[in-house]
Order: sequence, then C-alpha cells, then structure tokens
Amino acid sequence: MIKFLDKTRKVSGKVSVQKQIVTTFLILLLGFGLGVFAKFLDGVPSNKLPLFLEWLDITNFFGRFAVWEFVAVAVAVFSKSPLKAGINVFSFFIGMLFGYYLYCRIFAGFYPDTSYLVTWLIYTVISPFLAFVCWYARGRGAVAIGISAVLIAIFCNMAFTLNPQDFHVTYWLEFVLWLASIGILYRDVKQTGLSFLISVPVAFALEYTGFLGFLY
Repeated sequence: MIKFLDKTRKVSGKVSVQKQIVTTFLILLLGFGLGVFAKFLDGVPSNKLPLFLEWLDITNFFGRFAVWEFVAVAVAVFSKSPLKAGINVFSFFIGMLFGYYLYCRIFAGFYPDTSYLVTWLIYTVISPFLAFVCWYARGRGAVAIGISAVLIAIFCNMAFTLNPQDFHVTYWLEFVLWLASIGILYRDVKQTGLSFLISVPVAFALEYTGFLGFLY
C-alpha cells in the first residue's frame, strides 16, 4: 500500500529533526489556541462580539466541522512527508481538545457532554491515518486526482445543498472553504480540473447516501 502511494508523491528534501519538532509544536499550539477560541466563542453572546465577527457569524462557524477539517487537510498536505502529516494532524487535534476542555474546566467550570468528547476523541485517533492518505492529494497521477476529488467533494457537500430543485449555498463561510480547498490542493490546471470534475458526482453521491450526515 505504502509503496503504491509513494508513486503518487515523493518526499521532498530532508528537514532537520529540530525543525520538525518545532513545526509540530507550533501546530500543537495552533490547535490549542483555536480550541480555546472556539470555547470562548461558545460563552459570548454574538451581539457582544465586535461587529465584524458578528457579521461573519464566527461563533457558528467554529461550532461546525468544516473549519476543523480544512485546517487538518491543510496541515496534512503541506507537511514534509506522509508520516509527518499524521503526526502534525494528530498534534493539532490533541492541542484543540486540550485547549477546549481546559477552558471548560477553568473558566466555564464544567466539562461538555461525554458523547461529544467521545466523538472528537474518535476523530483524533483516526486523524493520523486519514492525514497520511491526504498527504498524497498534492502528488501526481490518478491516485492524487482521486484523493483530491474526494476531499473537494466533502467540502462541496458541506457548502451546498445539492438538491437540483433547491440548489443553494448552505453556509457562505463553508463555500469559502470549498474554494480554498481547491486552492490548497492545486497542482496544475489539468490535474486540478480533473479532480474538480470528478468531485461533482462524488459530492452528489455523498449527499444522497447521507454518508456525511454525522458531520452536521
């Protein structure tokens, strides 16, 4: 399996262990900071936020899954190797969970619902394996096109209601993430165009099977 994927994207030059550790630590801090920020937003009425953040509906945005998936995919595809992608994404989610629940304990005085915690723990445990595969999305060839198409389709599915009789943008910030996902997965016009075209039927398949219903 690994040898097969290695034909899709090659690991670029060596990076010192010290730099790798620093990078992973910074990603851990990013997750921690976003986790604290997300929980902080939970406890602040939207009309108490600066007008710009209220207009962006930032509280609802960080309460949805798309933003966390986007950051994880970005971290994965821009890591130096598939192994580093797994480590970095796992560190991001560990940091996010720690920040979120530490804020709950210190400032809110309670822990969130256990089922909510279990759900995020499951995401965290499987995230290194998903990140390992996602890393190859910025490679070359059919496998990279396929992985990119699935990722773009997932963001498309979260951004739009794919009902031909009622097609519309579900949430405009997730529409932005859909466009951004195409940007971070871009390799060249031909390959990205193929990924985009394939993502359309995949997105409709996800919509009508309800496969991603657990994300909403």
